Amino acid sequence: MHHAGVKSWSLAREEPRGTPSGSVRRDLREIILGAQDNLINVLATVIGVAIGSGSTKIVALAGLASGIAEAVSMGGVLYTSTSAERNLCRRGDGGAPSAAAFKDPVRAAIVTFVSASVAAAIPLAPFAVLPIRWAMLAATVLSVAALFSLGGYTGGVTGRRWWRDGVQFVAVGSLAALASALVGVALKTPA
Repeated sequence: MHHAGVKSWSLAREEPRGTPSGSVRRDLREIILGAQDNLINVLATVIGVAIGSGSTKIVALAGLASGIAEAVSMGGVLYTSTSAERNLCRRGDGGAPSAAAFKDPVRAAIVTFVSASVAAAIPLAPFAVLPIRWAMLAATVLSVAALFSLGGYTGGVTGRRWWRDGVQFVAVGSLAALASALVGVALKTPA
């Protein structure tokens, strides 16, 4: 498929640009990848480090470093993967083109980075204002609520049962947090 064909197919498939739902639907993959992944990643990091170290400062450092690194990494991954998919499609080697093949790699990277950055703040914020035990509880509750909301929204947009996707997002996050908590218990250092 040549470049002109790619452009015309892309324009025919896009949602109207003026509607917020069209923009969110167009960026749903990037929002989910960034938000779900970094929310789970930072929650698991702060829970494991909180249990293992008992230090709010160490938790904040580990959670912030993890959240920033993951946001930058995810943005980069979405840029390179979207670019690769577009290039394959333009060469005609990719078979039937997917909608992702026509996405702007820069937009994909930015949306993923912003989604991941916002999501990282959810489990990290309680550690800035609460004692460590209360912060762990608040981080868990806020993260579970955010994961359920993100999953529920995704299910609603994709036509699936919203609550089923909400539960699925929470289950994935819970497994990661549990695994990290077990590491924290196993490697706990004296305060």
